[in-house]
Amino acid sequence: MTLNPTAENYRVAVAAYEAGRPSYPAEIVAALPLAAARCVVDLGAGTGKFTRLLLQHLPATARLVAVEPVAEMSASLAKEAGVEVINTRADAINLETGSVDLVTCAQAFHWFDNEASVAEIARLLHPGGTLALVWNNRDDRTPWVDALSIMIEGYAGDTPRQRTGRWRWILKDPRFVLEREIVQDHPHRMKRQDVFERIASTSYVANLPDAEKAILRDKTDNILREAGLGDADEVVFPYVTQLFLLKRI
Repeated sequence: MTLNPTAENYRVAVAAYEAGRPSYPAEIVAALPLAAARCVVDLGAGTGKFTRLLLQHLPATARLVAVEPVAEMSASLAKEAGVEVINTRADAINLETGSVDLVTCAQAFHWFDNEASVAEIARLLHPGGTLALVWNNRDDRTPWVDALSIMIEGYAGDTPRQRTGRWRWILKDPRFVLEREIVQDHPHRMKRQDVFERIASTSYVANLPDAEKAILRDKTDNILREAGLGDADEVVFPYVTQLFLLKRI
């Protein structure tokens, strides 16, 4: 199984991803079974926004493995003390069967919601282990955020993304049982100039020609201006964070 071609676009979006993407609510991290964990795998770790939160809350003796297929995304994370980075796909993780207490997928599972990857996750987790699926979703209940979403969705094509809901089949997979779901508003304060970086960090926008990106930047500015945010130094970008905790049977 090869890496999705659109995912390759993240190679040129590292800076935009770091600048434009939010972290995650403390309450989401607190809901994870970290206190007694001996081995945790953060799957699709990207630049390490979620990995670093895990590192802050894990016992000092725990092993933390960040799995990220795009080496450019994880380059900075690989220098982090206490994190072991493996650049591989979700269906090819060379760890011992049943050796993992928790697998987390933050902003990532829709990229590998396939049987081979889920079988690998199930192999790694011991019975009673936990799979945590986490997403920060743009809150389209806010009109200007909805306008941004409509603007970029025209470029999405068949790119895997959370909002299609295709990934939800795992919630009925016989190898897992859904134990808990948390939905929480997550406002993210950011520099106004970084709103476009959020747009540019989207996989299907990241590799557009510069001329097309310039058009999107102008459209983004217009949307913010119409929302009364044209002269703001900072904006609050509303998100809704979802956490699904699944137990390995």
